[in-house]
Amino acid sequence: MKGTAMPLQTVWGNGRTQLVIPVYQRNYAWKIENCNQLFDDLLKLKQSQRNGHFFGSIVTAPAGSGLDRLIIDGQQRLTTTSLLMLAAIKAVKDGKIQCNQEGLLEETHDNMLWAKYGSHPTCKFKLLPIEQDRLAYDRLFTYDDNQFITDSKVTQNFNTFYNKLTASPQPFTFDELYDVVDRLQVICIDLDNDDDPQLIFESLNSTGLALEEADKIRNYLLMSLSPTQQEECFKEYWHKIQTATNDSPTMFLRDYITISDNLLRPVKLNGLYFHWKKYMSQEGRDRISELSSMLDYVRYYKMINTAQVCLLQNGQWVKNDRLSKKMAQLRNLDTDVINVFLISFIKYATENNFTENEIWKVLDLVEGYLARRIICSMSSNSLTQTFCALHRDVLRSISEYDKAGQPLSMPYHEILAYHILRREGNFRIPRDEMFSEAILSRNVYQMPKAAQHFLFERLENFNHTEFIDVKKQMMNGEVTIEHIMPQTLTSTWRKELGDEAEAIHSQFLHTFANLTLTGVNSELSNHSFADKKNGKMVNGQFINGYQGSIYRLTQELVSYDAWNLSSLQQRSNKIKNKFLTLYPLPTTTFKPLPKPQEEISLDQEDFNPTNRGLIGYRLFGEEHQQTYWVDMLIDVVKELYLRYPDALEATAQKDVWVHHVMRDDEKKYHKISESCYLWKNANNRNKLAGLRYLFDELDIAYGDLVLYIEPNISNSSNSEQTD
Repeated sequence: MKGTAMPLQTVWGNGRTQLVIPVYQRNYAWKIENCNQLFDDLLKLKQSQRNGHFFGSIVTAPAGSGLDRLIIDGQQRLTTTSLLMLAAIKAVKDGKIQCNQEGLLEETHDNMLWAKYGSHPTCKFKLLPIEQDRLAYDRLFTYDDNQFITDSKVTQNFNTFYNKLTASPQPFTFDELYDVVDRLQVICIDLDNDDDPQLIFESLNSTGLALEEADKIRNYLLMSLSPTQQEECFKEYWHKIQTATNDSPTMFLRDYITISDNLLRPVKLNGLYFHWKKYMSQEGRDRISELSSMLDYVRYYKMINTAQVCLLQNGQWVKNDRLSKKMAQLRNLDTDVINVFLISFIKYATENNFTENEIWKVLDLVEGYLARRIICSMSSNSLTQTFCALHRDVLRSISEYDKAGQPLSMPYHEILAYHILRREGNFRIPRDEMFSEAILSRNVYQMPKAAQHFLFERLENFNHTEFIDVKKQMMNGEVTIEHIMPQTLTSTWRKELGDEAEAIHSQFLHTFANLTLTGVNSELSNHSFADKKNGKMVNGQFINGYQGSIYRLTQELVSYDAWNLSSLQQRSNKIKNKFLTLYPLPTTTFKPLPKPQEEISLDQEDFNPTNRGLIGYRLFGEEHQQTYWVDMLIDVVKELYLRYPDALEATAQKDVWVHHVMRDDEKKYHKISESCYLWKNANNRNKLAGLRYLFDELDIAYGDLVLYIEPNISNSSNSEQTD
C-alpha cells in the first residue's frame, strides 16, 4: 500500500488506465448543494494565489491483471469533477464560454475523460461508473441535450455545472477552470494485491463518511469476491434485493439478520453493519449463499410492505386478493414491529402449503392482538421482542410434540393463539372486560394518525363488500374525523344535551360514539344536530348533511332524532359490538406437553416467584445450574458486564439496581467492578424486576433469560428470602 499526495489530474493516469467503480459501490449521490460548494471553492481558489486546495482522499486497488484501477473510495469526487469538465467542454462547444489556449479542449478530453487504449471492449471512457449511472454518464459524451437522461443524478449535476459556467457574468474561461481543477490536491492510496480493501474501507468510513448501513453490508458481501463474481452477484442477488425494497434495503437487512441470527430483539440500526460482520464470521458463512438466502426472504418482505400477498400455485406466484386485503389492513397500522413474525410465518406457510384460510386466520389473530392493545392504549412498540419470539414459540411447541412422539393435529393458528393468550403484564392481550370499557371511553381523537386510519377504516367497512379506502382519503385530506357534538358547546347544544350537558360533553366528546367521517368538517361543525343531519344553506350554498354522506358510518346517524345521552350510549354500544365482532378474544384447545420443570421468561411479568424453587437458567442460549436466586442474579449481572461493560457502568451512574458507589451496608451489595456495584438485598420478585430494568437499559430482549423453576413446589417459610 502506497499513499502519495498528488494533483487530482495525476489520478486520471494515462491513455491506457481506466478507473472502474465496483458494482458494490452505491450510486452516484452528490447533491446539488455539494456541487455548489465545490464550485464556490474553485471560485475562491481562482481569486487566491494558493497553489493548491486539498480535495480529500482517493483509494484504488488493482482491477485484475491490467493497468485499470478499482475505486475503493473517492468515486463521488472523481465523478463530480468529470461532470464539471464535461459541462465545461459542452459550454465551449455551445459558444457560451471561451477557451483561449489552442488544443486545451482536446487535451482535457483525451487525458481526463478518455482512455484511448483502455482494456474495456466497448467503452473507452476514463471513468466507468456502476451500471445504474453508466448509461446517463455515457449520454453526456454526445453533448446533445435531447439524448440526456434527465432523471439521473449524474445528468442533474452536469446541468447544475453547465448553468453555473454559462451564467452572467461568466465565472470562468475554460482555461481558468482547467487551472483551478489542476490545483486540486488529493491523497491517493494505491492498494497492492496483498492489501485488504475491506479493512481500508472500514477505516475510512469509521471517520464519518455518510454511508447507509445497507451500503456497508453490500460492500462487505461483494468486496472480497473476484470482479467477475461481483458483477454476477450484484445482478443476480443484490440488485434484485434493492429493487424489492424500493432501493431502501436497510430495514429488510435488519429483519433478515434478526430472523437468521435467532435474535429476540432487532439489532439497533446504527450497529447493524458490525453485527452483520459478527454474524458472517460464525461457522464460516459463505457470502454467495447468504445473498441467495436474502433474495429468498426479500420476496416475503416485499409481500408484507406492498400488501401484495402471493401464493404458489402450480409453481407460479399468484396474488391472493383476500390475503392482500388483510395485509393492507395490518399495514394501515404503520408499524414494523410485526415484520419479523410475518416474514417468518409467510415463508413457513408457503413452504408447508398452508391454505388461504389458515394464513388468513393467523393474520387476523395478529390484527386482533394489535387492535385490542391500541384501543386499550397499550403501546405496540413494546411488542417488538414478542413478535420476534412468536413464530419460534409455535415451532418449539410443534417440535416438543414431535420429539415426544405425540400426534399434533392442531393448526398453526390455534398454537399461536395459545402463545398470545399466555403472555401477561405489558405483553398481554386485553380481555373482553378491559377491551369493552376502552371502546366506550378511549380518547380516539388524540390517537396517533395511523391508529385512527386503521380503526375508522375497519369500522367503515364492517360487514360490507364494497370497500372504501378511508386511510387513503384521510391522508389526502378528502375526509376528516368530525365531532358530532362539537368541541365547544353552544347554547343550542347545551339545550339539546339537557341538564347534564357539561358531564355528557366531558365523558363522550373524543370517544368513538361522538366521532364520524365527513368531508365538510368546517361548514357545519358547530351547527345543531338537525342541521348536521339534514344539511343547511351556508353563504348561499347548500351543504350536505349526514344523509348525503358517502360514508356508511356517517349515514347511520340519520336514524337518530336527536343527539343526547341516550343517543351517545346507544352508538357506543353499537361500536363496541362491532369491535367485539371484528376482534373476538382468541380461543384455543391447544395445550403444551407437561414438562419436568417450568420455564419462565422475564417477559412473564405476572410470574410470582413466591415459594418457587429455582433449578437453573438459560442466558444467551447457554445453560446454567443454580438453585439460589441471589446467585443467579449475581451471575447474570456478571455476564452482562462481560458483554456490555461500558453500558453497565453508564447505567450504574443512574443509581438504580446497579450503583457507581456503595451507599449502604456493603453486605447488601455485590461488587461487579470498581465503579459498578449490584444491589442484591431484595426479595425474589424484586430481583426479577431489577433484571428487567437492566435488560431494558442494555437493550437486551427479556427472552434471552429463561429461568427453570420447580413445578408445584409447596410453600416454604423462606421463599421471600433475600438470599
